Amino acid sequence: MKKAKKTDIIIICVLAALLAIALASSLLPAIREEASIPEVTDYRYFNGKKIGILTGTNMEQASFSYFPDSEYLYFDGYPNMNIALLNGKIDAYLGDEPALKSIHAAEPGIDYMRERLTNNSYSFAFRKNDPAEKALLNEFNEFLAKIKTDGTYDEIDRIWFGTDEEKKTVDMSGLTGENGVIRVVTTSTDEPFSYIKDGKNVGYDIDVAVRFCREYGYAIEIGEVDFSARIAALASGKYEFTTTMNVTPEREEEMLFSDPVSEGGTVVAARSADLGTASRDGRSFSERIADSFRKNFIREERWRLILRGVETTCLITVLSVLFGTVMAFGICMFRRTGSRLANGISDLFVKLLQGTPTVVLLMLLYFVVFAKTSLSAVTVAIIGFALNFAAYGSEIIRSGIEGIDPGQREAALALGFSEGQSFFRFIFPQAAQLFLPVYRGEAVSLLKATSIVGYISVLDLTKMSDIIRARTYEAFYPLIVTAVIYFILAWIISLIIACILKAIEPKRHGALTVGEAA
Repeated sequence: MKKAKKTDIIIICVLAALLAIALASSLLPAIREEASIPEVTDYRYFNGKKIGILTGTNMEQASFSYFPDSEYLYFDGYPNMNIALLNGKIDAYLGDEPALKSIHAAEPGIDYMRERLTNNSYSFAFRKNDPAEKALLNEFNEFLAKIKTDGTYDEIDRIWFGTDEEKKTVDMSGLTGENGVIRVVTTSTDEPFSYIKDGKNVGYDIDVAVRFCREYGYAIEIGEVDFSARIAALASGKYEFTTTMNVTPEREEEMLFSDPVSEGGTVVAARSADLGTASRDGRSFSERIADSFRKNFIREERWRLILRGVETTCLITVLSVLFGTVMAFGICMFRRTGSRLANGISDLFVKLLQGTPTVVLLMLLYFVVFAKTSLSAVTVAIIGFALNFAAYGSEIIRSGIEGIDPGQREAALALGFSEGQSFFRFIFPQAAQLFLPVYRGEAVSLLKATSIVGYISVLDLTKMSDIIRARTYEAFYPLIVTAVIYFILAWIISLIIACILKAIEPKRHGALTVGEAA
């Protein structure tokens, strides 16, 4: 007994030490600032070092050109790339100057070289080869010309590139919609152009888009995808236009671009300590932890984003498991008919779904199969995960049924039970005892797999964590809380299925075997 207590104490101490190490490591960027290296003034210093690249942007070729001897690491957005930079995973990256201004203002540990390597213009993009899109583009260009002459353009510029946070709101009033609904796709981790503040879509691009819709009598719907998926989202026909991006010859082959909305350039981003601009952080360890918690969850009521993400994740998981289970049982029964055609169709369905990565399946459904429909991204996600769950679930159920002695069926028929009675009264309850433990694992796997739904414009728990990190540039709290929530949800699923398993135990329902029934 004493030995067991000692073991418990050792385990608790080890866990506490690991937690302390994790907390301390989250503050390494601040410690690294105090041990600054000589100031870097030439971008060529970073050639040969680790360079971050924003996937799907023209920064890739520019990075190859300016840092030919470097190691390249790819990231889906600024949030993860900034965290990697702060923690020393990369040494620098190329970024858009307007975005780096906002990043530096929010996170002084990141700065950028003021010399531009290239000058860029940023434009909204519209679908090509679509007369309606061409007409909409003309309206948008007329609107841009108007606001550049009446002072509105300068007002928008002062708001979103200024320092007054109270002014950084988007007025959603007056969107009458008499001329229809404009669907805009964006990336909500791209401050100051498009991001989430106080739970609402804001930013330079969002402000311009909303003002345009108000001027021309449109309502507006805003969809969210990663930057690399914006062109695919636009090409699918689900959206009328996308928020700003750099105009390149390759992109002009695929899309129509508006007149330039804003100007900027490509600059080198690095740690402030490396650029000689870091200032000493005088806060204590406990103050840093408390400030980090407030910044990630209390400020702008960001905890509400987590709750919204949990709701979406639970909705997709529960409905996918329910519909997937019904389909899985139907497929299993379809195979039990003995028809060779039924077996062939079932085998094809199962192999096709099992051989297709879930993220690819979701993108095919959203951007291709249901591209022209009005189905929401959440609905498409439920369909995709239900199909995937049905493919695996049907095999799980079938293996459980095949694990029951065939003599059970034969004995039941001999006793005068019908085929259906023998299956549902004797075979299936026993099979459930065999397949439910595996089924539970598959349901938990589906819960964890829902973390990819951000690829198709769904703001689930993981995506909300990304949005928070896009504003705070911290990984520890958002990711730890996300992991804990997934753990709790997985435990609840396991508990529910364990209760179901206990409820169908033979002792609770009398005779479930043919021998006992006889």
